[in-house]
Amino acid sequence: MSIRTAPEASPSPRVVALSPAPAACAAPIAPVVHAAPVVDAVPSAHAAPSAQGAAGLASLAGLAGLAGLAALPGLACTDRDLLDAYLDRGITDIVSVPCSITDTWHALAADETRRGRANLIMSSHEGNLPGIAGGIFLGTGRPALVHMQNSGLPNAGDGFISFADPEVLGIPMAVMVTFRGATPADDSEPHQAIGRRTDALCDAIFGADACVFGDRHGRALLQEAACSITAARAGAIGVLKLSEGGFRKTHRATLQPPSQGATRLDRRTLRATKGVDSLDPALRSATALTRDEAIQAIAAHHPAAAMLFCNGYTARAARAICDSPRNLYNIGYMGGTLAIAWGLAKSRPDIEVVVVDGDQNALMSAMKDHLAGDYPANLHWYILDNGIGASVGTSESLPLAASYDDLARVIETRADEPGSFRHPRVRATSPGAPLSALSARFRRWLAATG
Repeated sequence: MSIRTAPEASPSPRVVALSPAPAACAAPIAPVVHAAPVVDAVPSAHAAPSAQGAAGLASLAGLAGLAGLAALPGLACTDRDLLDAYLDRGITDIVSVPCSITDTWHALAADETRRGRANLIMSSHEGNLPGIAGGIFLGTGRPALVHMQNSGLPNAGDGFISFADPEVLGIPMAVMVTFRGATPADDSEPHQAIGRRTDALCDAIFGADACVFGDRHGRALLQEAACSITAARAGAIGVLKLSEGGFRKTHRATLQPPSQGATRLDRRTLRATKGVDSLDPALRSATALTRDEAIQAIAAHHPAAAMLFCNGYTARAARAICDSPRNLYNIGYMGGTLAIAWGLAKSRPDIEVVVVDGDQNALMSAMKDHLAGDYPANLHWYILDNGIGASVGTSESLPLAASYDDLARVIETRADEPGSFRHPRVRATSPGAPLSALSARFRRWLAATG
């Protein structure tokens, strides 16, 4: 197993400048160096890690800046130890779908968020998690922690594979996957079913050469967590499989009053400020616009904004007709562009963030509930509605529900005649360069903006 790092367009090391930490992340965080990272050292093997983790240690040892951590005990750690392992190493943004295995750990993370030491972001669907974490990284240079149940791996798989994977846009992050059904003591049939598949799912989703640590017995868990954090800080996706047997629950959780972010926003206000009633007159037409016309008009209306284009023909058209360093092309993560943009907008309130989705991408997004309760003022969502999935043929879309008019600026566009689309696939900035050069270019623009 070897560590896969996301290559930069520039051969020399570059420090991404961080924006001021938001209120929920008041603690200062050191900049992340992406080309030749200064990362946490590999812990010494006080207790034997898993075979997969041991192979990861060998490959990580070749990275710059690895000198050796103090030995970590192999005995079972506590929920507090496990949280501090991330927070103390600068991974303070936690994007989560909760699990009963980590209930007290999660409660501690919520407590630390209220104190300003962490930034816990809840989601309703695992499919959002890689995108939100990726948006945070793109905007700040900080790898985020994705936390979820193993049963959520299939939901999140497209984001890890088609967006964050080093073969695509190369977005580093830490991932904590709870290991339900790890042993026969967990007598839930669904837990046992997913437990038998967890190792194979991790191999399939993160790749055979990914940095995956931890086993179903929870051996040397704190050490394995440190290795996954090191991988994330070095520019890879560092995964920890978290078994309940590896740590002790010591925190006593208490009910807290609902946060202000849980307040449902007024639909009329949303429609007037974010929905169709806020659509610029220049984008209203008696006849449907072409896709290219709509993209050019949106880009012209937001000349200084970060522009995120969904996969399919939308990204291909934008790359061909209005390419810019301020553009990010989500070329494979279907329905995920809004999640990336939300994470970016929340972490960078100083810049405008624009999403251009097609109608089928909008329908597939699981972020609509987020917007109904927490719609960043600097986020703008456009939907190009041509009624079909043009990049996959002439299949008709499900009609957009009326609620989309409250959340997005829906623009009717003309459907493509079969075989008429001519824009090429999105490629890197220069021949032979990896696709991650496009995300590196976008990060450089963000670092220089605001």
